[in-house]
Amino acid sequence: MSISTSGESHVLFIDLSREKAVKQPVTPEEVKLYLGGRGFNSRKLFEMVNGKIDPLGPENVLALGNGTFAGTALPMTSRLHVSTISPLSGILGDGNAGGEFAAMMRYAGYDQIIIIGRASRPKYVWIEDERVEFRDAEGLWGMKTGELVDVLRDEHGDDVSVTGIGPAGENLVRFATTMVDKYHAGARGSGAVWGSKNLKAIAIRGTKGVEPADLETFYGLAKEDLEYFKKSEFVRKIYSVIGTHYGLLSWHPGWRYFSRYLGPDELPKGLRPEDLAAYEVGRTQCYSCPLACKDVYYLPKTGEYGTSSEFESIYALGSNNCITDTEAVLQMEHMADEYGMDVITLGDTIALARVLHERGILSDEVLNGVSLEWGDAEGQIELVRMTAYREGFGNMIAEGYRNFAKLVGREALAYSYDVKGLNRGWYEVDFLNGVFTLAHATSTRGADHLRGRSWAYWENDVNMDPEAVRRMLEAGLPDYRVDPVGALIAGERACTLADSLGRCKGSINMWFQAVPLVWKYPIFKGTAMLLTAFTGMKFSERDVVDALDRIYLTEMAINVKQGIKKKHYDVKFPPELAKTEKFRRQEKRHWEMVDEYLERRGCDVETAYPKRETLERLGIGHVADEIKGKEFPEWDGPPLWPLESYPGGE
Repeated sequence: MSISTSGESHVLFIDLSREKAVKQPVTPEEVKLYLGGRGFNSRKLFEMVNGKIDPLGPENVLALGNGTFAGTALPMTSRLHVSTISPLSGILGDGNAGGEFAAMMRYAGYDQIIIIGRASRPKYVWIEDERVEFRDAEGLWGMKTGELVDVLRDEHGDDVSVTGIGPAGENLVRFATTMVDKYHAGARGSGAVWGSKNLKAIAIRGTKGVEPADLETFYGLAKEDLEYFKKSEFVRKIYSVIGTHYGLLSWHPGWRYFSRYLGPDELPKGLRPEDLAAYEVGRTQCYSCPLACKDVYYLPKTGEYGTSSEFESIYALGSNNCITDTEAVLQMEHMADEYGMDVITLGDTIALARVLHERGILSDEVLNGVSLEWGDAEGQIELVRMTAYREGFGNMIAEGYRNFAKLVGREALAYSYDVKGLNRGWYEVDFLNGVFTLAHATSTRGADHLRGRSWAYWENDVNMDPEAVRRMLEAGLPDYRVDPVGALIAGERACTLADSLGRCKGSINMWFQAVPLVWKYPIFKGTAMLLTAFTGMKFSERDVVDALDRIYLTEMAINVKQGIKKKHYDVKFPPELAKTEKFRRQEKRHWEMVDEYLERRGCDVETAYPKRETLERLGIGHVADEIKGKEFPEWDGPPLWPLESYPGGE
């Protein structure tokens, strides 16, 4: 298998403690088993992290994977997958980001970078093809992400890609992000792991090419996929015009800490797509993407430019905190990029603090002068800054959502709508036939909308190409209205595939974007054709599905090592509703769906551990050896440090 014009691709192991870098070839067998990207990362985390750890300790592993099709002609394959044990949740924490880094890794000859140990003082790593250097980063420490990228490009050239952290990562904010090329974020706390390792950035230039085994077939399929999107009226008139702002009128953003979800007629002035468009000065896109789903905006009050004001930032920093000042919301989104923080956890933690204060659970004394009045935009802008630097009350917010509630006290935890440490709001089990609540429970990184949820009910596909959805259903895609558990498993496979191929799942989440050619060759036939043409190995649809299940069950096993039990596949309701007859009935239905899910996934229904026979059928019986008959301390989030022990902590 040759995927580079100069030979095989490699895994680059970086040992910060010893300042050594070692290359290891990627074998065809590894690609067949785990594909790449998320699959490669999850495999390495399982193998290298033994038992429950402190995610901010030197024993944690940081894995960067670029995906099977990175740097190729297949469109929308520029995603960098970043995986670690999350300091926010204490379990698998992964996310992916756009930009150019994934392609540049491939051009330098790498499919994966594994970072271990801890540097004795701040460092950055410079990579140019085979050349790997450890460089002093004392002068970079403290820089925001935009300045960081500019300085490293001044040093190494405008054609390099940079991934690294801002001040939030340095200060070990537990939801700090890995930032790529200024504006592209990989969430779930990986930025704090960079900071804990004294690693500020990696700058990379690659000069090699990518050569598919069957060039003619691969490029023919890639062109067909590209033309499909270029000809789509939905893409031209909506996707490339307003991006995720489409969701403000379709996805029901939360209001006042999820006290209700807003319909299109309820969305307040200031947060509507036309209000945001008034600040837009252009469109942009990730490497190898023709869709331009991201806006570029200008902030008159500060004179700054930002990009990617997506649905999540507008709801989390805006509507969920009752803030409707357009420029204030955009300013906070830009600040989060510059500091390197996840906007969802940031905004939802602040909204949770407002609710706890309103109910008398969080005292004025703890706030130390910080305003938690609903709709206070100026106060929230200041709190965002304080959080990045762990100043005052911001030091508590920096612990992130469930951890913040734990600091406040047990009564506060009743208002934390998390599953396994992550939050995406609360929903009734009856909503969309249980798909939302089950998806949040079974996600291997905690409650999340990008692990399968939207794909389980074809959230946006039906608006782009209903005929293709019909063909997919005819080809065997489960219908959530009849089989919600099967539909979710299919959605989880779609997301696992996208993350492993390096394919964007879409700013407007769709099967058509996550799964290449699914619109023509459902369900995974098109993917199998592309993999066969690219690698020179024969892939069937069964091979693809087995690889996706292998990855997902390996991730479940990672979480077993971190103490996840079946009880943690739960559902959360507001405390005033949780004990009512209606919600007790819904909770019962939820656990029935969890049991069915575990059975169909090949897991033990009592423990939620993957069964040995399932793992052996998938060719990874060694995973069972690592977890069978072993007791791991029960999960209760990551170990929290005394607040004064963090860098900058007060």
